[in-house]
Amino acid sequence: MIPKNTPALWDELWKDSPSLQQDLYLLAKEEHSIRWRRIQLQILRNFAGYRGLKVIEIGAGAGTYAAMLAKRGAEVTLLDYSQNALNRGQEFFARLGLHADLCGADALALPEDLRGKFDIALSFGLNEHFEGEQRQQIAAAHLEVLKPGGLAFISVPNKLCPPYRLFKFAAQRTGKWKFGEEYPFTRMELEALGNQLGAAEVSILADSFITSFDFINPFKALAVVRNLLRLRDDFDPAKLRPERGTPVDSYLSYALVLGMKKATVNT
Repeated sequence: MIPKNTPALWDELWKDSPSLQQDLYLLAKEEHSIRWRRIQLQILRNFAGYRGLKVIEIGAGAGTYAAMLAKRGAEVTLLDYSQNALNRGQEFFARLGLHADLCGADALALPEDLRGKFDIALSFGLNEHFEGEQRQQIAAAHLEVLKPGGLAFISVPNKLCPPYRLFKFAAQRTGKWKFGEEYPFTRMELEALGNQLGAAEVSILADSFITSFDFINPFKALAVVRNLLRLRDDFDPAKLRPERGTPVDSYLSYALVLGMKKATVNT
């Protein structure tokens, strides 16, 4: 039986800490991803730069994307209802020499002082853990915290990604699935969600379809583990290669990203 998503479930997932070198490696790996490059393009089309932008990562965990924005001058907040996740985020930022405000709260019951406060709202691996009305409410929370004209990015698993679906099926059948209830999206569902919420602009971004095969490639998995074990204090992120995109990324890749722009106030 798949466990329900609760703070206790995520406290268990976030109870352990990787090494400093692992944190540095995983951050650098994400900074070389095409998903990050595509999100950056959207941000820089709407803002002159990162410095001074107010950013919130919802259901943040370690807050990897918030950290990448903080490195570039943004002022960030991490929101999570798991205390262990917030502890992990605080540790992650401290290791990077960055600052984040921490907010222990449920995104389905946003504190009033967060509404309309941010330029950018993000989540990575959050919305798929809800269904029914809550699925829309969680997405709506991203717009509710934004200022008029702000940007939201919601990254979720793709229901039509074959390697991910095969991995998830096998993990659940063998009792190795750790992430509770998870209901992936299709591209059409994401687009419809953005339109239902009244976003001024809706776009679909993605990571690379090529990297989705890591789910079913044991040699790739072993290589990642080997890299993590061999990391040293002189790890050079420049050795990582930028991820390559494909024409089918926004249809078949593992991660789909719903980009939304909040409507401006009519005057």
